[in-house]
Amino acid sequence: MIKNIINRYYAFLIAIIVLLVDQILKNIIAQNMLLNEKITLLNNILSVTKIYNTGAAFGIFENKTFYLAIFSVFIIISISAYLVRTYKSLNLINTVAWGLVLGGTVGNFIDRLSLGYVLDFIRLDFVNFPIFNVADISINCGAALLIIYILFVSNNNEQKAEIKS
Repeated sequence: MIKNIINRYYAFLIAIIVLLVDQILKNIIAQNMLLNEKITLLNNILSVTKIYNTGAAFGIFENKTFYLAIFSVFIIISISAYLVRTYKSLNLINTVAWGLVLGGTVGNFIDRLSLGYVLDFIRLDFVNFPIFNVADISINCGAALLIIYILFVSNNNEQKAEIKS
């Protein structure tokens, strides 16, 4: 019974941890940096630059905060419902992946709802890449895990099941 309780809430625990880390770091940046201020952490590799993102990933849907917030609510409700209904059948990879996506989505949703934009601050100086945040990393890592699972793990499990029958 305890295992079922842990399994049922494991993805939500991951989401809460992601959300806390994301919001704490965003708060530190918001309180201690000026807009567009840059602090170099690793010379020519990594820096912190405070920007306001009114769009989604890579600057798409700029100034569409309301629609992005509505879409975020849909994603949050859908993932939460999926997790509640399927927790018994989810493996660890799926549980972690969905927890990462959920936590990141909630983190950016809170920004959009409370600020009207998402606070981005992580900058990779060695490549021309958009500035991002912890929530973005979480969403992308979760999505990558799901893709890896679909392409390699679930396909292998289906092939093993066919061989056994």
